[in-house]
Amino acid sequence: MKFLAPVILTALISVASVRSNDCPYPYEPLDDTRRIFLDAYVTYTWQDTVDPCKTHSGEILMIEDCETFALVYDYIKSKDVTQGKHFRLGATDEVEEGTWKFVNNRAVPQGVPFWGKGEPNSGNTHNCAIMHASYNHYWYDIQCENKYNPICLKKY
Repeated sequence: MKFLAPVILTALISVASVRSNDCPYPYEPLDDTRRIFLDAYVTYTWQDTVDPCKTHSGEILMIEDCETFALVYDYIKSKDVTQGKHFRLGATDEVEEGTWKFVNNRAVPQGVPFWGKGEPNSGNTHNCAIMHASYNHYWYDIQCENKYNPICLKKY
């Protein structure tokens, strides 16, 4: 038994260090392959959100499917501090009006269940997207200069 104690302790330390590497600060687990970081206290313009996400080795939030949308929505709803907060998406149509692209240049899904009713709708003045708290975090187009809370995702 004396021999097993150091082995068990070494195994526990190894598991703990792997777990901490899997989810580096300031990220928290979203699912088995992605980590999420949101800041419910500080708001940023669109560009000011892109850069801090990169600083933390992540990317501004890009949602390309319903499963990811549901995971992020559930995560936001599970935190008291996020109530009433609007969160930025890494989506814009600044390059070509009406052609919504994520920062990775992939097409942004349109219509239900992602965008709010009638969105996006504001022509060349609203070229960035947020998850709007007042409308169950459906997406709305807004001016890129407006400040909202950031969300970053990191895959591992």
